[in-house]
Amino acid sequence: MNDPRPRFLASVRDRHEARLAAALGADVIDLKEPRHGALGAVARDEQRAILAALGEQRPVVSATVGDLPLDAAPLAAAIRATAATGVDIVKFGVFARGEAAAVGLRALGRALRDEATALVAVLPADRLSGIGEILDLVRRAMGDCDVAGVMLDTAAKASGSLPELLASEDLARFVAEAHTAGRFAGLAGSLRVEHIEALAEAGADLLGFRGALCAGDRSAALDPAAFRAVRERLLAVGSTPLVPA
Repeated sequence: MNDPRPRFLASVRDRHEARLAAALGADVIDLKEPRHGALGAVARDEQRAILAALGEQRPVVSATVGDLPLDAAPLAAAIRATAATGVDIVKFGVFARGEAAAVGLRALGRALRDEATALVAVLPADRLSGIGEILDLVRRAMGDCDVAGVMLDTAAKASGSLPELLASEDLARFVAEAHTAGRFAGLAGSLRVEHIEALAEAGADLLGFRGALCAGDRSAALDPAAFRAVRERLLAVGSTPLVPA
């Protein structure tokens, strides 16, 4: 099926939200605690409880490791511990720039070279200086850490949504860079329902939402009506499997 709809990633914090997201049709359930930062980690006991609550016939489940610096030893340990809960994908942030990012990604890749974990590198667009720096980090993450996919997000949610920070053509370049290397590309960062068509046109495999699914800000509870509005808008643009690593 060659269908243009991006997959729907919904960030949840607990069992109740995870079951709701699955029932309402999320393609990927992303375990994240928004009160603890852009990539705030859900407690690992709760991650296991969420997986148990979802059962065997569940969507893909990803989990973030927290807003950790790009320090290979502790970051690799957090990635291993998160993977051990049984999630399908582990997401880590690239919270470094320049030579520090290059050194950190190389060291992380060496630390994880014997692991079978499916990794996603999350790049904070609002902490980088434009598409040139973003693409350099994408290439490093893919080459040094062999990530299955890359995502663009925002670290400071008050800084604006991702489409307000980067032009559509730059988002399309990000996606194309990942696809050329056989990886999938996701977009997130204070996305709203009205952004969906343009981001789908950029070719994104995955669109990530939290605040747009809530009754209030991103720390509020999930709102089924808001959730359905996002899901219906995504269905209107048509689904493609994630590009295999």
